Amino acid sequence: MAKDIYHEHVKAALIKDGWTITHDPLRLLSKAEGGLETDLGAEKIIIAEKGLTKVAVEVKSFLQPSLINEFNKATGQYVSYEEALEMLNDDRILYLAIPDEIYTKLVSKIITQRVIKRLKIKILLFNPEIKTVVSWIESPDFKKTS
Repeated sequence: MAKDIYHEHVKAALIKDGWTITHDPLRLLSKAEGGLETDLGAEKIIIAEKGLTKVAVEVKSFLQPSLINEFNKATGQYVSYEEALEMLNDDRILYLAIPDEIYTKLVSKIITQRVIKRLKIKILLFNPEIKTVVSWIESPDFKKTS
């Protein structure tokens, strides 16, 4: 599978943030079972008492004209990857890596806010220009708009 245009940016941002890249890509299912793989697998020791945190990261650029269509494809992949991780009893936490400017555009739409909340999508915001993790979003708190 072809790597996303921001694949190396996110990889560099994770390393800069103290993560160790363990898989590039992280194969979830064999080709016979559907050939699913996320872009990256990483781990980080947070503190001794908490042990090892492991993540799987799917990188998305959202370069096509329709952000909503790209978002729909990304969320479909996210759900499939979550299911595959569960099938494998893999304790990694799945994140969808999105450029910070794109995220701002996406969450300006009520439908994407609702989908993110309903599917409990965890998001890794990154800045592609400076290859830095901006934020880890586990449960966004969108303000109600009329």
